[in-house]
Amino acid sequence: MINLIMFGALAVLVLLRAPVALRRPAARPAWFATVLGLLGLLAIGVVIPIPVADSWLGGTNILHLLRTALPVAAFWFLRDAVALQGGKKTGRGGPLVLGLMLAAQALIFFQIPDRGPSSIFFVDEHMIYVAGFVWALVYVSEIVWIALTMVVMLLPMWKGIYAAFIAGGLATVAGGVALVAHCGLILAGAQAPGAGGIPWTLFNFLFYPGILLIVVGFVTITVRDVYRVARWRIADYRLTRALSTYELQSTAPLATSEMPRAANPVLGAYRAAIQLRDLQSLGGVSLKPRDTRLLASVERRMTASHLSMARPQ
Repeated sequence: MINLIMFGALAVLVLLRAPVALRRPAARPAWFATVLGLLGLLAIGVVIPIPVADSWLGGTNILHLLRTALPVAAFWFLRDAVALQGGKKTGRGGPLVLGLMLAAQALIFFQIPDRGPSSIFFVDEHMIYVAGFVWALVYVSEIVWIALTMVVMLLPMWKGIYAAFIAGGLATVAGGVALVAHCGLILAGAQAPGAGGIPWTLFNFLFYPGILLIVVGFVTITVRDVYRVARWRIADYRLTRALSTYELQSTAPLATSEMPRAANPVLGAYRAAIQLRDLQSLGGVSLKPRDTRLLASVERRMTASHLSMARPQ
């Protein structure tokens, strides 16, 4: 049920954010990560049972290849989205490196013997083969590498919400190491396929919760930014309306009707606030109490914003 709710939420988010992703290149990594996450949920049988979906792909467990390739691609774009939020550049080779990583997974996967018929326990059942172990090792190594590059990138910004990204990345790395140990025990014959054990428990306790912590951190930043922009849009709208009203009463009109509306709501609110103060001092206009409170609130936010930008990083 939880997975279905997540699937529905991601589907809505993909549709809502598509126009923004088309307009703004900076929004595309987050959108790509969401699309790939949506496909990843399909690959784990959230909507269509795994045997049914895999039968459409030939019944040779190719769906399990998608279950490793899609998370790697989604995590790649999620790291890029986090980097953009933090004002960082990833510089990790771009799409070519991601393509090589996915190609490596596919190449090794198709070397695994006896890949059919469809099975939900395919991974554990095929860890007895060297190719199966190497496939799992490559998948985990790719996830761990992406997580480590993100942690290193964000270490200088370890305070606040970015601490969640760092903690999530380190948990993902530790969980990946535990998964390699689990698969190694099966390959060595020290553990039966499908059995639990300490490494498997550690993997489940660290790996996916670590990724989830990163996702929650990114969603928190996104919601915070959307809320911030919405507040500025409302302030811009209210100040602009007040400005047009008070200008009619002013003895020194500012001819604001001839000025184009600012596309950026922050700049629009800044400009309207300054012009309102000009009307007060030059045009002899008295503001209503609610407009005075609004103007004071915007000016406080302007001051806080300037101080934040001036503070050493």
